[in-house]
Amino acid sequence: MTGEDRAFTVARAAVIRRKRAAPWLLMLPALIIVLIFFGLPTLYMARMSFNLSEGSKLFTPGLSWANYQTVFSNEVFVGAIWTTLQLALMASAATLVIGYLFALLVWLKPAKWRLIFIGLALCPLLISEIAIIFGWWMFFPKNGLLSFALTSSGLISDKISLMYTEFAAFVGLVYLTLPFCFFILLSILDGIDKRMLEAAADLGASPLTIFREVLLPLTRNGMLVAFSQCFIFTMGTYATPSALGPDTLWTMGFLVQEQMLGRNNWPLASALSMVLVVLVAVMMVFTRALATRRATLHV
Repeated sequence: MTGEDRAFTVARAAVIRRKRAAPWLLMLPALIIVLIFFGLPTLYMARMSFNLSEGSKLFTPGLSWANYQTVFSNEVFVGAIWTTLQLALMASAATLVIGYLFALLVWLKPAKWRLIFIGLALCPLLISEIAIIFGWWMFFPKNGLLSFALTSSGLISDKISLMYTEFAAFVGLVYLTLPFCFFILLSILDGIDKRMLEAAADLGASPLTIFREVLLPLTRNGMLVAFSQCFIFTMGTYATPSALGPDTLWTMGFLVQEQMLGRNNWPLASALSMVLVVLVAVMMVFTRALATRRATLHV
C-alpha cells in the first residue's frame, strides 16, 4: 500500500467515524438534560425504595425488600395496580380509536377546514388539568349540563349524575390524552400519499378493504406510538381519577401521594413508583416489539 492509499484510508475512516458520532453529538445536550433531571432522580427513588420507614422519621437508611413485599402482598396495593392497569388500557384504547377517526377526518378534509379542527384539538392543551376538572364538575353533576341536556331533549325523565363514577374518570382521562394521540396520528397520515387510496379504489377495493390493506399497515407504527404515549400518561396521572372518580377508585398515583404526603412513608411510596416505572417500561418494550421494522418518516 502506497502512502497516498494509506492516507486515503485513514481519511475515509475518520469521515466514517464522524458520521457515526454526529447523531450522538446532536443528541448529547438532550441526553445530559434527561440524565440530570430524570435519570438521577429515578436512581435516587430506586435507592429510596430499599430504605426502611420507622417511627416518625421519613425514612431510615437500610437495604431491604420489605417495601416490595408489602406492595405485592397487600390486597389494597395489588388492587390499585390492577385498577390502574385496567383504567389505563381502556382509556388508551378508546383514545386511540377516537383519535384515529378524528385524525383521519382532518386528513381527508380540505385544507380550509384543517386549521379549525387543529384548533379544536389544541383546546385541551391551552388550559391546565385543574381547570379541565372544574369544567367536568359543571358537566357531570345532577344539576350539570349533561343532565340538563338529556332531560330537555326528552331522552330521560329524571336528572342523573355521573359525577364521582369510574365513567367520569374514564372520560376525563380520554379528554386529556386525546390531543397527543390526535397529533401523532395526523403526522403519520400526512406522510401518506393520498393517491394510494385513489389507486386502490380504482382497482375495485371497498373502503373497508382500503382501510385494512392500505391505511392500517402504513399507520400501524404510529398507532402503537400513540397508544404507548396515552398509556404512559394515564398510568401516572393522579388528579383526574381522584377528582372525578369515586372514593373507591384507588390508583397507583393516589397511593403514591397518600404514602408520600399523608403517611410520610417515603420508602413505600418509592417502591410503588418503581413498580409503576417497571409496568410502563414493560408496555413500551411490548409495543416496540409489535412495531414493524419499516417506520414512516414521521415516527
